[in-house]
Amino acid sequence: MVWSNTYHKEQTIERDCCLPYSVCMAIPRKLSNKDINSVLAYIAAEKEVNLFIEGDIELYGLEREVVELFAFGDDWDSLLLRYYENFMLTSIKKEPELERVAAFLKTQKVLCLSAKEEYLLQISRYFPQVKVQGTYLCRLNKDSFNPKPSGGQALLRLGPQHASAIVELYKQIEEFARPYLEHEQEKTEQTRDNYEKGCIGYGIFEGGKLVCTANITARTKSGAMIIGVATLPEYRKRGYASHVMSELCRQCFADGLSFLCLFYDNPLAGAMYHSMGFETIGRWAMMRF
Repeated sequence: MVWSNTYHKEQTIERDCCLPYSVCMAIPRKLSNKDINSVLAYIAAEKEVNLFIEGDIELYGLEREVVELFAFGDDWDSLLLRYYENFMLTSIKKEPELERVAAFLKTQKVLCLSAKEEYLLQISRYFPQVKVQGTYLCRLNKDSFNPKPSGGQALLRLGPQHASAIVELYKQIEEFARPYLEHEQEKTEQTRDNYEKGCIGYGIFEGGKLVCTANITARTKSGAMIIGVATLPEYRKRGYASHVMSELCRQCFADGLSFLCLFYDNPLAGAMYHSMGFETIGRWAMMRF
């Protein structure tokens, strides 16, 4: 492949390093802006899976405190992205050597590790106390989008000023609550930062309270990941999520994006997404530490 000769030449530690071999093997090479073209070539075959990497590169580059990207092995056996305390693993191999990745992660503060499900099932043996939560990965192309009619609810396009309201909503959603309850200030700052850097999100308010929302992250020149689709329990089965999702997709495509992706594990949510034109393309998973 064209990028192989670019990235294999540099190593984190010289082979005659005085550290124990097992420690040397666990230390990856931290990539920089000069590696971006090689990274983009490495992830090009699976743009949906690697939206987080491409999006963070476009937004932050690889020399900012918020984002780091690490390469494991002389031939880039795998890549590990860090965004704050969230990590994402990717590889072009079916069975990458994940022992070194696990050893490195044990030296880091990790809130969440995500990857294709097959990779997390492989690495989970090094973290037996952490559950692997599998989901479906879907993609929607612009020309396949089937917008839903408005349900009459008033939608509001969200911005940085709504960060606290968004976090307050997620604190009340079972599948989202833990990190937002335990790290409320950090999550509020991250949410505000995401919107300040071009995130698109919509919400429905009832009595001044945000009761339904959805937004994007990992935005690239061509696509984005829809995340955080949530409705407070007492406001469900009113078509709110469908209305918010439809408007979010419409705006993203109007802004020039050609595809959108999302994750789901709820069959009812999956049925809604499929009715809008999303197609399931694979499995994804998360490990929350």
